[in-house]
Amino acid sequence: MKQKIVFVTGGSGFVGRNLIPLLLEKNYTVKALARSEKSRNLLKALGAIVIDGDLNNVKALELGVANCNSVFHLAASVDFFASEKKLTRIHVEATQLLIEKAQNAKVHNFIYLGAASVVTNGKPITFANETFISDNLCDGYSRTKLKAEQLVLDSGKDNFRTISLRPPLIWGKGDLHTLPEIVKAINNGQMMFINGGNHLFNTCHISNICHALLLAEQAETTGETYFITDDEDLLFKDFISKYVSTKTDKIPQKSISLKNARFFATMMEFVWKTFKLKNSPPIYNGLVNILGLKLTLDITKAKKELKYKPLKTVEQGLKEMAE
Repeated sequence: MKQKIVFVTGGSGFVGRNLIPLLLEKNYTVKALARSEKSRNLLKALGAIVIDGDLNNVKALELGVANCNSVFHLAASVDFFASEKKLTRIHVEATQLLIEKAQNAKVHNFIYLGAASVVTNGKPITFANETFISDNLCDGYSRTKLKAEQLVLDSGKDNFRTISLRPPLIWGKGDLHTLPEIVKAINNGQMMFINGGNHLFNTCHISNICHALLLAEQAETTGETYFITDDEDLLFKDFISKYVSTKTDKIPQKSISLKNARFFATMMEFVWKTFKLKNSPPIYNGLVNILGLKLTLDITKAKKELKYKPLKTVEQGLKEMAE
């Protein structure tokens, strides 16, 4: 049987660092895009064939997709405060370019890592399935991820299979972004639960999203999107407390009402944008919507069409991190 060749963007990110070894274990040949020396060294150590360049580098993308069976488009800027103009270039324009190059190279499968936040609307959401459409996307990240996802789905044909996976919070051992940011906020006294954190939400362990990506690459459906979660409804405060306890003894105790959180978020956004301050403010509306409201998702479609079943439970994931 001929060995499959795949091209991975975002290979040095949290998902990519875990997906590439899995692909190699399954006897895939992996090419991965690297935009920095640090990424290049990491990808090389993982065993990938390194393609130098970024998402807007035409020659790099052409070299990456050449002779490939599949593309795993994982690269994104997970920033709910960044300007929509910047995110449009990273998410929408880059995705369109990659689709075109993949089609020209006769790539068969295009797997896109979307985001569950594309259904948020500033209100509690219960058991949403893939037919749910937001009537009020509040942040540039979610708006541009949705636009990019639509480009992917619309390009799906019999000879060019496209699938988008929508995980919520991706977590697990080796998380170098979400967990450190939460711990930093706790240490700075800035971490507060909104309405006590007493709302349900879903997560997606890194093992589970990587498993789902492989299933998507091997599936027969096209032009479809799927929510992927750990299939457990969790109380936000309980999960976050257990999550940070794997790295620090300080457990967040402070709370703020949703009304006050929105007020301070709006004020902070105004100050940051007016004075063009660097980085993100401690609280802003995109963050309030993602972390302060109920969001539970229905993964029936993924179970049925992708044969998806979580490989790791939340309890197992937390135990692994604690060890």
